[in-house]
Formats: sequence, C-alpha cells, structure tokens
Amino acid sequence: MVAQQDGSDPVGFAVQLKSLTWRGRFPKLRIQLPPDAVEHVAKQVGVLAAELAFYDFTGRTAKRHRSELRRLTGWHEYGVNEEVKLTAHLVDAIWHDKRREEQVRAELIERGLWAGRRRRPGSSRRA
Repeated sequence: MVAQQDGSDPVGFAVQLKSLTWRGRFPKLRIQLPPDAVEHVAKQVGVLAAELAFYDFTGRTAKRHRSELRRLTGWHEYGVNEEVKLTAHLVDAIWHDKRREEQVRAELIERGLWAGRRRRPGSSRRA
C-alpha cells in the first residue's frame, strides 16, 4: 500500500500507520513524532525523512490515509457508544458500591482523562 504513494505521501502514510499501532492514535502535527522514529520509518519506506515536512497532517490526503488505515486495521473512532460502555464498565467494575455513573464521568472529565461529549466549536466527527 505504501508503494502506491508518491512525494511525501509514503512517509506520511507510514508514520500514521506506525503511530496508530504504537500509540493507538494518529498524530495531528509533525512535531508529535519522535525524530528518530521518523528517520527509521523513512528508511523503511525508502525516502528521506525530510519529505515528511511536505506532508499536511490536516489535509485531504492525510484524512484519506487515516480512513484507509482504519479500514485496514479495524480501528474506529472513539464515540458516544464507547463512552457509555466505558463509563458503565468503570461503575460496575471499580466504583459499583461507591458512586453513580454521573459522578464517575464528572470525575474523569475533571482529571482530564475523559473528553466527554464536549467538542470544540466548529469541529466535526469526521477525521
């Protein structure tokens, strides 16, 4: 699949794949990637690491790459259904006798461990 890419696309596609499998998420910016990891992936793909400077992580190509990678790996975006399932699991498994679901959700949001259903104004669910 990487061989079908050209320009900065092969290394962009490859670092998105490695980030997904290594960190469980896609990078939003080039700065989030360790330089030595970029160098390593670029060598594997057969391009210069400097090519990544021309890859727009917010552009249409990067979004298409993320969609392809989700399809290929079976990963999906975290959504409301997952939030409900995780909260219910935490209530049942950990805090079943001490707290209610709303308290668990509020505590996780307060600690920065949970985004909840809040989204930035103007943001969409598509990525």
